[in-house]
Amino acid sequence: MNCLLTFFLLLASGMVGTVTHKSLVPEKPSEVPDYFSTWNIQGYVVSYDGPATPRVMTEQYMFGNGELEGWTKFFPDFREDLIFLMDDSWDVPIEEHKNELMGSARIDRNRFPNCNGSLKKLVNKTKKAGWKGLGGWICCQEASAASDAKTPDAYWAKRLKENHQAGMAYWKVDFGREERNQHWREKLTLLGRLYAPGMPIEHAYTYPVIEKSDVFRTYDVEVVTSVPVTLQRVSKLLRYKAYPGNMGLINCEDEPLIAVGLGCVIGVMRHPINKPLPNGQPDHVFPYAGRNLKARLDEVNRALKWHRLAAPFAVNEDTRFSVQQLTDVWCLREHETWREDHHAGDTLRESAPAVISRCMPLPEVRTSGEEPPYVLASRYPNGAVCVATVERLMTEEHSWTIPRADVILQMGNTMGPIGVFGNYLSLQLCYDLPIPEGIRIWAQDLIGKEPVEITYGVEISNNTITIPGFLLERIGTMASSPNDVSAPGLVLVIEKSRRRRNQKPNC
Repeated sequence: MNCLLTFFLLLASGMVGTVTHKSLVPEKPSEVPDYFSTWNIQGYVVSYDGPATPRVMTEQYMFGNGELEGWTKFFPDFREDLIFLMDDSWDVPIEEHKNELMGSARIDRNRFPNCNGSLKKLVNKTKKAGWKGLGGWICCQEASAASDAKTPDAYWAKRLKENHQAGMAYWKVDFGREERNQHWREKLTLLGRLYAPGMPIEHAYTYPVIEKSDVFRTYDVEVVTSVPVTLQRVSKLLRYKAYPGNMGLINCEDEPLIAVGLGCVIGVMRHPINKPLPNGQPDHVFPYAGRNLKARLDEVNRALKWHRLAAPFAVNEDTRFSVQQLTDVWCLREHETWREDHHAGDTLRESAPAVISRCMPLPEVRTSGEEPPYVLASRYPNGAVCVATVERLMTEEHSWTIPRADVILQMGNTMGPIGVFGNYLSLQLCYDLPIPEGIRIWAQDLIGKEPVEITYGVEISNNTITIPGFLLERIGTMASSPNDVSAPGLVLVIEKSRRRRNQKPNC
């Protein structure tokens, strides 16, 4: 249903008013280190021929106009909120065996011929294309073939200085000889703060390192079971506490609803080319069956817009987990996984906590005997609250759904902006104090431009505001792109008004 038709239906029902209000979403992009990684588009253009994947991390593919080129032209509606992250091999010669050269952290001239070896030129070119900045994949080791590899500290200090002076925005430190060396990773972060201040350094593999990290990535997952597996990993990381002075952020990769629900950053892996691989085979990394992530770009956009309102925050001890676990089951068919140890006919079974909250009480979830969704909620440091219901796998239908439930949030005393993602029967906001007379409630699709007033479509009783799920879903998809199947996502703002509660606006 298009935005205009939805609005007029809501208007006719008396649930929204026509009084104008400025946008609830700031125009300025956030400073959150969300990024788009090129790894899966690299794989896609070579039909996931493993050895060929690193070869296409080039200037031509980033900026060219040919078929499957022009990656920096992706996401015109939201790339200003993302760092463009060059993945594996941007710093390694195309024509040479790379093992001894991995970890150079220096632009390769043959890959980027028009930049003449200048990383700064590449940074500026990427920003000019509309991205927040440029980041790079870094091998977790010194390049043994480098002539200046005298001591690890001197090696990385030099490269951090170079990258910082060039304006690099992010390092994604992945595998290599030191991948599980916690001391090495913590030292690199310290060196980064000395020689590249303001450039986040992301780590992986060794969970305790999150306490002294900028960002820690939950790592690669199969798309079909990504929700429960990512929730498992995020749950483990949330049990740590960041040391003072550390960002301590979780990057939950390409799970935007988990990111907003639990205060994490996003590493976008999906891309907009939603068709079979160049060799004619189905895209087994992003299968159509199940979640079809490449038809769900709006949910990424909505999550990024939420980050303009509320920035992700460090792991701390104020996290709650439900005793109840939910289990998702999926029977694999052909072309539904990239993992070599999983095959068609295998049954995948993954579990995760049913409800998780950060810095607020666990939401109460009520269903009528049906399977519930995963429910996530967080109070952000600035007082904003976000709640997300996240999909479950439907084994018999070989698809996914977000089951609808009544979700009850204990809001405390603050009335900051509220992010609402997913599907609901109803959402109940319970405050410690009675709701003031004359409030007005505004709602806006996070990718929309104008809010609508929904004060008369909700129930207000003493200290509780109850919003019907269908209203949340209609408004949360008002600005949806054609053929996009993303879950709803909106922001609510409660304002005091001189108007009495029973006095309707002039419509």
